[in-house]
Amino acid sequence: MGLEQPMSGSVVFPKYPLRIVTGSIMASIDRQAIEARGISGLYLMERAGEAIANGLLARFSRPDLIRTAIVCGKGNNGGDGYVVARRLAELGLEPIVATIGSGKELKGDARINFDQFRQQGIVIRECLTSSDLDEWMSATSGSRVFVDAILGTGVRGAPRGLIAESITALNRCAKRKHIVSVDISSGVEANTGNVEGEAIKADEVVTMGLPKVGHVLPPGLNYYNKLIIADIGFPLDLLHTVEAEAELLTERLISPWLPPRNLSAHKGSEGHLLILAGSRGMTGAALLCAKAAIVTGVGLVTTVCPKSLLPIYAGGVWEMLTLPAEETPEGSLDENTWELLTNGTIRFSAVVVGPGLSRHPSTAALVRKVVCEIEKPVLIDGDGLSAVTPVLLAERKHPWIATPHPGEMARLFQTDVPTIQANRWDYAKRLAGSKSGVVVLKGAKTAIASPRATLYVNPTGNPAMASGGMGDVLAGMIGALLAKGIDPIPAAASGVYLHGLAADLLVEETGAEAVAASQVIGKIQPALCRIRKTGNRE
Repeated sequence: MGLEQPMSGSVVFPKYPLRIVTGSIMASIDRQAIEARGISGLYLMERAGEAIANGLLARFSRPDLIRTAIVCGKGNNGGDGYVVARRLAELGLEPIVATIGSGKELKGDARINFDQFRQQGIVIRECLTSSDLDEWMSATSGSRVFVDAILGTGVRGAPRGLIAESITALNRCAKRKHIVSVDISSGVEANTGNVEGEAIKADEVVTMGLPKVGHVLPPGLNYYNKLIIADIGFPLDLLHTVEAEAELLTERLISPWLPPRNLSAHKGSEGHLLILAGSRGMTGAALLCAKAAIVTGVGLVTTVCPKSLLPIYAGGVWEMLTLPAEETPEGSLDENTWELLTNGTIRFSAVVVGPGLSRHPSTAALVRKVVCEIEKPVLIDGDGLSAVTPVLLAERKHPWIATPHPGEMARLFQTDVPTIQANRWDYAKRLAGSKSGVVVLKGAKTAIASPRATLYVNPTGNPAMASGGMGDVLAGMIGALLAKGIDPIPAAASGVYLHGLAADLLVEETGAEAVAASQVIGKIQPALCRIRKTGNRE
């Protein structure tokens, strides 16, 4: 079915660019395929059901699938569910199927597949009342896998009536069963990610053709663990040319952005990253940032540190150079450090400023001088973001990357975190401005925005990364790519993808529920090697 199963991570990728579309746009692609290209709707539905069934057969044993429970709604989503049931039954399995409502209410291709399934002599339970639903759920007590084919990508608003009851019933058994949703978790709006009532908490979502906005924006992104994107035969030119606000990052996309070192490489040819990070009580931020940069492949790292903390810095990362500087009474870099940066003592190709730097007024003044006057690419992170404003960033004439988490973005725009989370892409694009900015808005499905490229959304990473220091590692990784001469947009996107992939590989290997930022550093090169292999296969 055109699926590529990755070693780890939360998304299975087809082999074409993954524009992120609304349910409305995907419906338009579906209509064009049928009306203008002569592709049968029945054919597309058959391919969709086949993709789901084949995925189940690839991931589960026959005993797990023998009594797969499939609950179908009244639309084409339900039609896909009947195809799944028929495919499993043809292999001698015994799916237990319910339709919410009467089969007489079904229309078009969904009705055809409903009738075809019944012609095989298998009973479909028509749930017309709450009692019918309860009886069907009791009959599925021995089922290990459930398929949610209730609501599709065209539904708006809160589920009601028996539909809502069926969602609640599936969620009650979610901890004991494996739930696979067709196209999107029922109850999640595909156009926005909004969830107005209850929604299915799926282990997997198999979506057709392209990822949907509701898969990658909160709260919708919290209603599945893994997204599988199935190539069901839509004409590729329709998928390639569709207008979309964002695109999902893939290994194929970023592989060309990360060229391998040539045979004559030396430390001087691989860039020199200058880091201004850390303060009393926050030295770990600087050390994590520097170590991550080195492992990502920059040739040299120099970290500017408060002079009283030099022993900690020098002993923390042996491979980095240190530059002790004047400090404030609180043990952070003083504004006078600026003279040290501009006297010609060191030559650098990019700067990271901010991780663990402190918000002391003198330190903040130093950050503003770096942002306003250094012509080399600058990445601003952590406390560095507290020293700047959107206006100051917009006035910078040279390349810059800002890496705020939602709380930092809220401070920049003097609003609250819920507002940022409800409008993530808009705020990322607002901060990036109209010139040379790139914004990495961190969080689940990190967004990378720039006025010079489409908005990218990162699929890698996992909840085990919810610990201190992860942002410092990311800053070092992106800073390393900047220092190596990679353009800010691919540097930011590649760094984010690598960062999440490294954590995915770590969790895959250890099964850990939580990991330390320092552990993720150890998986940067394995993640990079995997991307290299993807590039070599192309």
